[in-house]
Amino acid sequence: MTDIIAILEDDQRRTEAMRDALSARLPHAEAVFFDNAPDMIAWLKDHLAAVRLICLDHDLGPTSRRGEVILDPGTGRDVADFLAGRRPSCPVLIHSSNIDAARAMRLLLEEHDWPTERVSPVDDLAWISALWLPAVAGLLDQPPQEHAP
Repeated sequence: MTDIIAILEDDQRRTEAMRDALSARLPHAEAVFFDNAPDMIAWLKDHLAAVRLICLDHDLGPTSRRGEVILDPGTGRDVADFLAGRRPSCPVLIHSSNIDAARAMRLLLEEHDWPTERVSPVDDLAWISALWLPAVAGLLDQPPQEHAP
């Protein structure tokens, strides 16, 4: 059985380190990466029931262009706001160095009964294998939650 993990992370180096860590330790996990909140929210609208874990960064890169359209990447809080309006279906792991924003996201999600954990990015990319990956593995080891009908 494949565990689908939806990950909001705009830093390409972190994305690659997360992808490498997952493939080495959790080959049964399928990671779906997003570098902006609007794309993640659109995808979650159709796939949330199949997701086993959501990982959220808060601060995302600058506004960019997609063809002629200017894309505001939003923040992890945008995704948390979206999730707060849905029935909890999986844990959320917050991995933001923005302490105040991470705390606010966690409080919002917990207020709406979403199980959450948080890891703090430290020491360049070392935190991914030292902190993030063990948290991901631990959350995936928990039995899946009941999904909304």
